[in-house]
Parts: sequence; C-alpha cells; structure tokens
Amino acid sequence: MDETSKERLYPRLRREPSASTVKDSLPVLFFGDLFSARVATIGINPSDREYLDAHGSELAEMARRFETLSSLDVASRNTLTDDRCERAIARMRDYFQRERTIYAWFRPLERVLRGMGRSFTTGEAVHLDLVQEATKQTWSGLPRDEAQALLACDLPFLRWQIEIFPLRVLIRNGGTALDTVTGMLGGTLTTSGSFRLITWHVGRAAVSARSIGFLARIRRSPNRPA
Repeated sequence: MDETSKERLYPRLRREPSASTVKDSLPVLFFGDLFSARVATIGINPSDREYLDAHGSELAEMARRFETLSSLDVASRNTLTDDRCERAIARMRDYFQRERTIYAWFRPLERVLRGMGRSFTTGEAVHLDLVQEATKQTWSGLPRDEAQALLACDLPFLRWQIEIFPLRVLIRNGGTALDTVTGMLGGTLTTSGSFRLITWHVGRAAVSARSIGFLARIRRSPNRPA
C-alpha cells in the first residue's frame, strides 16, 4: 500500500464513530480488494450483521468478518496504531477470500458480476458504500440529521476511492445509491429498461480524465409500477 493511500485510509479508520455506529466496530472502507478491482458495486452502508450475530453479540473467532476495537485490543479508534490499521485493512481486502463464500446479501450482485465475466472472489470486483459506518438501525431507521451528517462526512471519501483507484465500472444497488453517486459524479443515464421486478439503468461519468461506466439495479416491489 502506498503512502498516499495510507494518508486517507488510516485517518478514516481513526475517525470517531457516529451515535448509531455498532459498538466497537470499525468503518468498513471496502469489502474485497480495492487495490486490484476494476469493478465496484455500491450500496448505502454496512449491515450490523457484519459485526454482530442474531442476538446482538460481537462475532468472534471463525465467525468474525472484520476486526473490531476488541479484536485489535485497543480502547478507541483514535488509539489505532499504523500496524493495527494495516491489520484491519488486510481483513477487509480478504473479505471474499477466506472461505470463497458469497454471503446472502451479495449474491444478487455476484450474479450480475458473473454475467460480466467478473467476481468478488477473484479480486476483480469490490464493494463500496456511500457511508462506511455499520449502524445499529437500518439506514431508513436512522435519525434524518444523523444520516445527512454521515453522508456529508463519507461521500468525499467514496469519491476519493473512485477517483484514485483504477475502477472502470460501477454497479449501484438501489435507487438511493443511484441518485447519490450519479449526482456526485455528474453522471449521465444513457439507457434504461426493466425485466420482471428489476429496473436497470446504464450510463457514463468522467472521473479523473477517464470514463467510468455504470449500471444501476433496482428491485421493485411486486405492487410497485415500473
């Protein structure tokens, strides 16, 4: 990892958590290997289940998906040493490699990727979020002022990731991610369509003197018109 990356990744790990952040969690900077990926899927924010089991206890040992303050034996984010930051990042990069198992939430996106000849498990694709904090409530359940504050803090970090790393295609999962990222990048929708309960949009955006294609996948309710 080069020094430029460390100068942005380490401070993001050390930033103080939000009021609704899962206790002892760290921000998930990425799922998979951002350093090798050429395709990124984009969601809203990590689920609390990345850190907690069904009873609300922290995942441990073989069930653990990410490092936490307790697993790294530190009292707070701002006491993370460079070595601890590197360990947390290494675990994020290895997310899809440990058992080569795609967790349920990622399976629809993995099917889209495989249709493009790519996969999370090969390091060709990575998952990013608008907000890197895993929260106790779902995104729709967060207080509006907290959600807006999280977006204001984290969208510049996401933009930096898209600008600096050699991504060529972005796949947005859901309408919120579509609207937010399209607006942030100044992207233009070129084609839209629907198939059964899936609405899709295709477009392009210019980022750091390169063209990035994007595909948005939105699943509709059975009772919602196209």
